[in-house]
Amino acid sequence: MNYQGSLSDVSGGSLSSVPQTPLCFNCSILTGDMSPTEAGSPVPCNGSRAWGVFGPEDLNLTDEELRLKYRGPRQTELFVPICATYLLIFVVGAVGNGLTCTVILRHKAMRTPTNYYLLSLAVSDLLVLLVGLPLELYEMWHNYPFLLGAGGCYFRTLLFETVCLASVLNVTALSVERYVAVVHPLQARSTMTRVHVRRVLGAIWGLAVLCSLPNASLHGIQHLEVPCRGTVPHSAVCTLVRSRALYNLVVQITTLFFFCLPMATISVLYLLIGLRLQRERLLLLRQEARGRAKSSESRRFQRLQDQGRTQVTKMLCKCCGWEEGLSQALGKGLELPGPGG
Repeated sequence: MNYQGSLSDVSGGSLSSVPQTPLCFNCSILTGDMSPTEAGSPVPCNGSRAWGVFGPEDLNLTDEELRLKYRGPRQTELFVPICATYLLIFVVGAVGNGLTCTVILRHKAMRTPTNYYLLSLAVSDLLVLLVGLPLELYEMWHNYPFLLGAGGCYFRTLLFETVCLASVLNVTALSVERYVAVVHPLQARSTMTRVHVRRVLGAIWGLAVLCSLPNASLHGIQHLEVPCRGTVPHSAVCTLVRSRALYNLVVQITTLFFFCLPMATISVLYLLIGLRLQRERLLLLRQEARGRAKSSESRRFQRLQDQGRTQVTKMLCKCCGWEEGLSQALGKGLELPGPGG
């Protein structure tokens, strides 16, 4: 049954010049899909709804053709290479981060403030690998329908947003801790304790969850709604369902506070750390130069002392030789030559 043909037959072709608003009949069985089990939800077709992205020709398409036209293929074209890459990332990431968590948790000596930040980063990565990555692969393998419902859509969006923000805040807090340890070592001993780090990590994860809620609230389940036809079955996807302008505003605020500001903070902190280490290196070089100068002066003074001792020794030897000659001359009764010879 062709809706366009029916309308033209009723009006005698006079409606062809007014195509802006569809004039549809109220119907319980839709065109293109006459099976009652596969038919979409009927809607009142009173001509008050605009087509939007759809067209009158969509009324003659089957549900599968509509899904293929507006949702694309069910499976991502590059699913196999992407899946192989993701599996490699999963194995390497799960083994590496798992070992990190195991070593820090099992060995008490490894539970230092710095390692607690590394443990938090490892947990963040494991959440992405063990929960987020399978969801992502499933969505690439089966783009629609989204089977987890609205709750699963919120959880998926919230998870990815939370771990991303938590990782950024973890790296920033670790940079602050390194700065305090290098520039203010005495203060670090008293403030950078395990209890303090645990409180900081709790605040970091709490802040990450709170700041992820706005973006998660903008996403939800979207069905394919065709005017004069209704909801296309098995077309649900997890996507943005709120205003695009509001979503762009949230993205810009998130980028400012969780990318630009942390990046600037980390850059400044490591610049100050580098300057402090450079000053300490120059001070060490000066001390070494002073030590070498003192050592050189000490060696010069030692040489002068040795030369003085040598001269004294020679003088003593000469004196001893003159006395020995004098005693021998007196013993033989010889006259010593006088001053005049």
